[in-house]
Amino acid sequence: MAAMSAASPSKSKAAVFRARLTSTLIIWAIVTAVFVSGAPWAFFGLIAFLTITGAGEFKSLFGESPGGGCRNLGLIAGLVVALSLGVGLVNGSLDRPGYDWEMMGLVVTILGAFCWRFRNGINGRDSVDAVGDSLIAYLYVPILFGVFMLRVLFLPEAIAAGAWLILMMCASAKFTDMGAYITGSLIGKNKMAPHLSPAKTWEGFFGAHFFAQLGAWGVWALAGDSLAWIPPLHVGIIGVLMALSAVAGDLAESVLKRSLEVKDSGSWMPGIGGILDLIDSLCFAAPVLYFYLTLTGLI
Repeated sequence: MAAMSAASPSKSKAAVFRARLTSTLIIWAIVTAVFVSGAPWAFFGLIAFLTITGAGEFKSLFGESPGGGCRNLGLIAGLVVALSLGVGLVNGSLDRPGYDWEMMGLVVTILGAFCWRFRNGINGRDSVDAVGDSLIAYLYVPILFGVFMLRVLFLPEAIAAGAWLILMMCASAKFTDMGAYITGSLIGKNKMAPHLSPAKTWEGFFGAHFFAQLGAWGVWALAGDSLAWIPPLHVGIIGVLMALSAVAGDLAESVLKRSLEVKDSGSWMPGIGGILDLIDSLCFAAPVLYFYLTLTGLI
């Protein structure tokens, strides 16, 4: 009986690993197909799908919690901004746009959320929290992921270079997840943030950094001339930033899920969870990469 009990967790771990590996391979197959196509509309279609689906999962996390009207308003405003900006970038009507679209959506969200609350009486903190929820809903998936993925893609003059940038970011961020999972499973002992995510360890954290560097340098080497304008020093820094951003993004979603008592954001991908579980690291990685490239003058 003891032997059977010991074997059960091991078998369960193996099953989870196989499911996670299968989902990961399918995801990378789709990303590779879009990358090889080189078509701006294909990239936009994939980013739009992930943004809309991720926003829907964000909405479902809250269930029937108070403030649903304000959250819906924020999500709608964010999706309108992300999709409109994407269409403008793809068809060429917007070239290196400023931040008017995002600021307009922010103003619409905050004004609209307060106006929505005018319909109800004051209900303690719930009244203010609802307005705060609208801002999180507006920013978290539509802007941090959708808008900044598109901004990174169209940041260089050539779409090919933008595609390689996206691939570098995704590889570095996702290798971070993979490195943390593998290293943490094999040698992880010291908990990093048990109050947020009990499974994460410091060994996994450092393993994540190593794998992130592999992802960044690997894509940089494969890209050749397309990313030759990024000096080696900056490749290493980008790897560090992507690892830190990915870990922070993963923990941020853990804050949401644990606060709302939800295990997974969805069930699209066995072993991984939902779309939001897939893009949580990219929600932080995309804006960090964008601002690093622009503020350092690399682009």
